[in-house]
Amino acid sequence: MLLMSCQPPAPPVVTAPPPPPPPVDHRLLTSGWSFHTGEACTATASNPDLTLEVTASSSKLQLIARFGHGIETQAGKSAPIAFNGGSGNWTVAGRFISQHRAIASKAMTEDEAGQILLLLKGGIVTIGRRDDGLPRLRVPNAGAPGSEWFDCVRRLLFP
Repeated sequence: MLLMSCQPPAPPVVTAPPPPPPPVDHRLLTSGWSFHTGEACTATASNPDLTLEVTASSSKLQLIARFGHGIETQAGKSAPIAFNGGSGNWTVAGRFISQHRAIASKAMTEDEAGQILLLLKGGIVTIGRRDDGLPRLRVPNAGAPGSEWFDCVRRLLFP
């Protein structure tokens, strides 16, 4: 027993603190619209830090959100894409498919065409959940160019 009391004490066990949660990015980024037509109709609300691409075909509505290089997400995690505007709101289930991209896809129906019309009237787009800490995107009213582009969607939906 005397020999044991002469032993130096064991070093203390040090554990690392848990990583801090990601910082919440409360920025509201402003975007501008661009429109393309063809076999599919594509509208893009873009900002250097966040871009939302809306592609409508005769069978599918696809939403793709791309984040700038300073913003990272967790691939594979659920990423709802939500819109809130003066004319209404909607949410589409999606997923982060890489550190900088989320995607949502649905069958193209009259209801989805209505969601596109709401988006074109302007409002706020949120990608992911509130605790993901991602910025939101303000989309402006698309005006006459948006109405002209929506004719492309209408032609695909009602040939």
